[in-house]
Amino acid sequence: MELLDAISGRRSVRKFTDSPVTKETIEKILKVVDYCPNAGNRNSTKIVVITDRAVIDYIGKSHMVIIRNFNKGIMELPSEEEIAASESAFYNAQAVVALFGPRNFYFSSADAYIMAQNITLAAFEQKVSTCIVGEVLNALATKKGKQIQNKMGIPEEFVPQAYVTLGYCDGEYPKYPKRHYSDVIYV
Repeated sequence: MELLDAISGRRSVRKFTDSPVTKETIEKILKVVDYCPNAGNRNSTKIVVITDRAVIDYIGKSHMVIIRNFNKGIMELPSEEEIAASESAFYNAQAVVALFGPRNFYFSSADAYIMAQNITLAAFEQKVSTCIVGEVLNALATKKGKQIQNKMGIPEEFVPQAYVTLGYCDGEYPKYPKRHYSDVIYV
């Protein structure tokens, strides 16, 4: 597959089948991470592949509450009750790649999003659907979230920067949305 075909063909998918993405397929997809550009060639992004349904649901629900509140100007962590009652921002993804970066490194977010894009393009080549889910307040900052992060082996000084959902599209693959950002200006 040509790179431009992947860039122009890939879409964000938010409805997945129950079919799991195999570890072998995920490993093929993640081969691209060693080639991602990153600030200062620090290679500081930590990658966690989550396939445990309970963990996917907890982080996805926590994230959904945070995003809803954030959009209302509420900058607080959600309660466990709010999290339990929410739907998941990860929908029915069968795997989620969590990208963590150092808390106090200016380019952590940029490095993670560059990596996320490369992962989505590699996944498209493997016929795996994806969606990049951005992080705003740290869905793992709750007491339970910190326990989950600790079990992952990710140090406290690292925070989630972005997530990439993985799965197989349930239904028709999204069509190309008509876009035109702006005309390029040359100086």
